[in-house]
Amino acid sequence: MKKTLLIAAAALAAGVISTQAAVYSQNIVGYVNTTMAAGNYTMCTTPLQVTNSVNNAESVLPSANAGDSVLLWNGAGFDTYIFAAPGTWIGPSGPQAAPTLNPGTPFFYFNTGAQFTNTFVGTVTTSNVVSLAAGNYTMCAPAAPIADSLEGTNLNLPLVAGDNVLFWNGSSYDTYIFAAPGTWIGPSGPQAAPTPAVGQAFFYFNTSSQRNWTNNVVIQ
Repeated sequence: MKKTLLIAAAALAAGVISTQAAVYSQNIVGYVNTTMAAGNYTMCTTPLQVTNSVNNAESVLPSANAGDSVLLWNGAGFDTYIFAAPGTWIGPSGPQAAPTLNPGTPFFYFNTGAQFTNTFVGTVTTSNVVSLAAGNYTMCAPAAPIADSLEGTNLNLPLVAGDNVLFWNGSSYDTYIFAAPGTWIGPSGPQAAPTPAVGQAFFYFNTSSQRNWTNNVVIQ
């Protein structure tokens, strides 16, 4: 499976995620349930700020099994962090503490065991800024737990004709090319803008110069 993912990443350089979410109370506290596929990769994000704690991998992934991995995109490939035991992860340079997964941090999760549901619990972050590399892929996601069209005002993507958005489908990537407002070229041809699920990350290929994606969610 890891070979398949790395081959797919190499192709990038040359999803199907089931989620449920709820936000409750005036303090904007919420939870997001994300299904981690059995023996496979799930492309997801940290959708909430853990209350009274740092957002390390053990605080946001309480159901992690020993041997499971978190993969973070570094612009050319993935840095892999393997959960060995509480407080110990094996990173690119050897044993270390749990990696940090702040709200809006996209990652692949490799689940070595049976399918399980990870419940993210915490407070909502309503904005973030992501640098979209020029002529390259950026793995990204909104900081807030929202589901919005790729052309929606809550996502506020700085779309340029020709840009690509790629979603992991469990074995490869489904590519959607932005042709014009209201028109995308998907795996089956022209279509409306797709909508990522709550907690779902994606790759963005920027065909032009570097620009920032400023994501500002208005909660009414």
